[in-house]
Amino acid sequence: MRILILALLLLAGTCGSQKDIGKEANYQELNKNPLSLILSDNYGGAESEQLLVIRDNKALKTFFSKVNMTRKPGLQIPEIDFNTEMVVIYCNGKTTDMSTPILNRMEDKDDKMIFAIKPESRQKNDPSTALLMPFHLYKMPLTEKEIMLSDNK
Repeated sequence: MRILILALLLLAGTCGSQKDIGKEANYQELNKNPLSLILSDNYGGAESEQLLVIRDNKALKTFFSKVNMTRKPGLQIPEIDFNTEMVVIYCNGKTTDMSTPILNRMEDKDDKMIFAIKPESRQKNDPSTALLMPFHLYKMPLTEKEIMLSDNK
């Protein structure tokens, strides 16, 4: 009888730790960055910092027509399935910073998702470097939420 009670207590203790592992895995999955970098280039972005959200192929083609205006050959437009994915484009603005910024999800609410630039991805400007207007194109799962860039720098 004692062995049966001991076995039940061990089984109950083991089940609880399995639940905790499952909760931790779900927490990590929720905090996983949904953005994946597809394309980055030092020329063709906007003159000031901005975040563009593109949910259809026509808007993506419009963006690339502006980027490719002075390029021969132009950059190829990435293949995006807009039924399940969307595009987020971050433009640094005019800069001499050649690093690629890392965007991290800071908040995920019912109606909006806020991203911020990871502080260590911002480099000091080098005055000997040419003036750049980079853009960084990310894709992420399709959502109707408002996508915003945090004001914290």
